[in-house]
Amino acid sequence: MILTFLLAKVFGVYLVVIGLALLIRRRYFISVFAGLVENRLLRIIVSVFEFIAGLFLVFTHEIWTSLPAIIISLFGWAMVVEGFCYLFLPDRWFGKLMKIFNTKVWYVLGGLIAVIVGAYLVYAGFGLA
Repeated sequence: MILTFLLAKVFGVYLVVIGLALLIRRRYFISVFAGLVENRLLRIIVSVFEFIAGLFLVFTHEIWTSLPAIIISLFGWAMVVEGFCYLFLPDRWFGKLMKIFNTKVWYVLGGLIAVIVGAYLVYAGFGLA
């Protein structure tokens, strides 16, 4: 449970910060992520690191006993799946995915969800719950 509280603090603060950044600087992030379609080397590097980080999270925190633990475990699995997919998706499919999801609407929605989930994890992680 100590690990869950630590990870809730880390992911909570991260999600609040990244969520606010996505909301405030969405145009910037749209252009940055559009560059992943053409920059194969960067995409591979990001994919490998995301896959490895996800594996670390899955192997160290496979806990499904409380809501914060479930959220953290789901993040680990999402990182593994996304990293794996980015490694194997053909460029054409990756480009189509980016055209669908690299839009203002998704950044606003994603930013709001990140802030809400992050605030909850901060609340739970710092023992305020």
